[in-house]
Amino acid sequence: MLDFKKKINIFNTGKFRFGFLSIAAVLSLIFVSVIVEANNIRWYISPSDPYVQTWTDTTSINADDNWNNFIAINGYRGDGLTATDGVDPQTVLIDGETTPLDVNANQSNPNTFSAGGVTEFDGIANPTIAMKGSGTADAPHLVIQLNKESCPNSKFLSVSYKVRDLDSSANNAIQRVALHYRVGTTGNYTNVPGAYVADATEPNAATKVSNVVGMLPHIPAGDDIVYLRIMTTNAVGTDEYVGIDDINVGCFTVTAANVSVSGRVLTPKGNGVSRASVMMTDEAGNTVTARTNSFGFYRFDNVLAGQTYIMNVYAKNYQFDPQVVPVIESLSEINFYAQE
Repeated sequence: MLDFKKKINIFNTGKFRFGFLSIAAVLSLIFVSVIVEANNIRWYISPSDPYVQTWTDTTSINADDNWNNFIAINGYRGDGLTATDGVDPQTVLIDGETTPLDVNANQSNPNTFSAGGVTEFDGIANPTIAMKGSGTADAPHLVIQLNKESCPNSKFLSVSYKVRDLDSSANNAIQRVALHYRVGTTGNYTNVPGAYVADATEPNAATKVSNVVGMLPHIPAGDDIVYLRIMTTNAVGTDEYVGIDDINVGCFTVTAANVSVSGRVLTPKGNGVSRASVMMTDEAGNTVTARTNSFGFYRFDNVLAGQTYIMNVYAKNYQFDPQVVPVIESLSEINFYAQE
């Protein structure tokens, strides 16, 4: 398998890494762009060279199921990875790369395109790659292949992306999205709990955006091959397309710097809830509490960065869902809406 060193198009000149090759192997390389449909190139991530994918080049996918024009990312349909509808993708950790390579090219209407799996929507205002489950596509997913040998051992891998609701129809499936990682090229994946999106969609609108920020545990030097996987599963009811956009995988140092976390506590209609108790619990089980002001605003100062926190809200006459919040830097819009 070949590795390209930098972000180059597969058909352009790059830095190859190989030793002595047989004549047969050299001949196979000459025809590789013709006979394969997936790319097997790893991104060499470093502090100055994150992996970034925004899908702005809409010419890269020009045929169904062909990812050759991309670097380090492939889509898979996920056939047979679940046995029933509505399975939590956090629990689907087996390797799915033996399922069909998948992308439906050059689509323009997420409301009416009925095929499940991985789809390119380049005919919408903000083009993206999207996923939805179906009776065939049990667990569609994207896989990003990384080599972290240029990332110092003192640094961690952070992952961020946006999960965009693309379906503005009346469909209202619970479309869950999970992030997994694996060290090495084979075996099961590990779930990243702080990156889970419990429901990325809502009916009659295509405006919901779930901002995901996840941090991987420390991976020792020498374990350089890391695969990331973003997955949804076949929901109960009619599935909806969710875009996976603005992907950014960085290599950074976790420090003991103190940051702030703030936001608002709101009624279902968007009015501030005063004197609500906002509780923030760290990975060791330590809890601190802040109260909202008359407009529903709260703030925590001196929050230790580099941890994942569980946040809960308690207020008379209202119920709130907890949030899992990875804190890498100061956060200012961690808002809570009361259940209707």
